[in-house]
Parts: sequence; C-alpha cells; structure tokens
Amino acid sequence: MKMMSVIAITPKEGSVDEITDLIVESRTDGVDGLDIYSIIHTREDQLLVVNEWNSLDAFMEYVNGRHNMIELIEHLCIRLDEENVCKAYSGAIIHQEKSN
Repeated sequence: MKMMSVIAITPKEGSVDEITDLIVESRTDGVDGLDIYSIIHTREDQLLVVNEWNSLDAFMEYVNGRHNMIELIEHLCIRLDEENVCKAYSGAIIHQEKSN
C-alpha cells in the first residue's frame, strides 16, 4: 500500500534555494521506494517536502539509510518539525494528478 511522509522545514534566511538544491541533488539517481516527491515553498517561508512511498518498509529503509535528507539540510534550518519528520501517512490515495 502506498504511503506519504511530510516534513516541515523552517529555513535560515536566504537558504531556501540551497536546501532545495541539496534535496533534489540527493535524489538525482533515485531513491529506492520513493515514487514521487514535491517541495512546496509556503507563504510563511517554510518548505514542505511531501513524499509518496511504495511501502512503509521503503520509507523506513530511507529514514535509516544514507539518502536521509535531514542530515544534509539540518545545518541550514532554524527548525525541522520533528513530529512531522517521524509521521508517515498510509492509506488509499483518494485523488492524485501527475503532470507530464
């Protein structure tokens, strides 16, 4: 069953682009089990990273593996919402659109 993970990030001033680049670069060669990810820059100057995983096992392997983006970006953040970092959502996807 597909699942989602959501990470809320409050970046240090001027580090939004650097954080985004680090995340994208770390995933250039793909991450096992990660189907889709989105980086959303909110009006409150936060970043939300929404990941769609093909299973809970794939998510746990990522969290414990070398691709874990938290370790890459934590020095550029004022705050990581650790509650969201550890929270994963599983269940049926009700609606999804993919752009080509």
